[in-house]
Formats: sequence, C-alpha cells, structure tokens
Amino acid sequence: MSDPQQEERDKKVIGLYGEMRLAMELHNRGWQVYRPYIDEKFDFVIMRSYCHKCEQFVNALHRQDRYDGKRRNVVTNLCDLCQEDSLQMLVRFVQVKTSEGIPVNAELKRYSFHPKLRYHLADGRVFYVWIQIWDENTVNYFIFNTSEVAKFDDMSLDTYQITDNQKTELPILKDGVVLKKGRKYNYQVFEGFRNNFELFDEIIEDEVRLDS
Repeated sequence: MSDPQQEERDKKVIGLYGEMRLAMELHNRGWQVYRPYIDEKFDFVIMRSYCHKCEQFVNALHRQDRYDGKRRNVVTNLCDLCQEDSLQMLVRFVQVKTSEGIPVNAELKRYSFHPKLRYHLADGRVFYVWIQIWDENTVNYFIFNTSEVAKFDDMSLDTYQITDNQKTELPILKDGVVLKKGRKYNYQVFEGFRNNFELFDEIIEDEVRLDS
C-alpha cells in the first residue's frame, strides 16, 4: 500500500535535486542564480552582465588597487573587454519542474510533462525548464520561453481553470528523444529545446538600454 505522505516527500526531493542540477548548469554558464525568499511564481531569478557597447555578455572588470597600504582585488562596474561603464544586468525568471519517470524497459521511461502556464502572457523574460532525470549521470533539460510552451498544451481545456496546466505522459528515451506524436501536438519537436541553454542568452526586444 502506497504512502501518500512518502510520495509527496519523494516528489519534493526529486524536485530539489533537479533545481540544484539546473542551478549549477546556469552558474557554469555565467548566470548568477537566486532563489526567491518566498516560493511563489518563480523558482529562480537569474542575472548576467551584458555590455551594451560590446553587445555581448561579459564579466565585470577585476583589477588591483592600493588601499590602506595594501594591494586589493577590486570588482568594478566596468566591462572587462572595453573597460567602459557600459554594463547592464539582464534578468530572467525561471520556473522549474522535474520528473524522474517510470521505467518501461532498459531504454525507455514514461514521464509526466506538465508546464505551468499562468505566466505565458508575461514578457519574454519568463522561462520554463522541464528536467528529465534518467539517473544521476543522465539529465536532460528542456528549455522553453513560456510563449513557446503553449505549442504543446490546449489552454482552452476546462482543467486550466483549476490547475492551469495539462499533464501529458511522454515516452522518452535515455538520450532525451521523445517518441510521442499526438493527434494535435507533435511532442517530437521537443528535440529542438533539449539542453538549449543558449535560449537564455537571446536578447529580448527593448531590454538593453540605449546610449544616452
């Protein structure tokens, strides 16, 4: 007999595991990752320095200055490429869901895909990451802008008035290939979103300030 409380604890553990894996992936790609103090709406707020003169993501310039008779490492507000005061922190808001799947055979598991879409009308800085956990060595990240998630769900369903999401069972191979091709939605196009971390780096219209 299953224990509902234990099942709920297991879901929280796998969810936290997925979030920690994603946080490290984002950090390794230069994003600063923050978790909201109160867990509402978004799981992460991520930020990265962008130079609007160099037109690319950069780091802040580090240099050594003398202070109190000693040489100190200083982090400046300058771009480390052009060394001008041209940095801007770009922000992304990320919602995360994780699924570990139910084994079908050695190469296939069935996963529950259920994006939360209540923010799909927000601006382009809102992202949804669905994480496929195969085992501790194999993790795939399916990364969507929330405007794209609507391609896979029917928001006209009555259930959206209650849960604002549509759970879909997806058969997925170990390498992240989705086998399902539904009558209305072709989930095989997920391939284009798998591990697509470059999506976070795309500049969103009007988010970069112009020179005064």
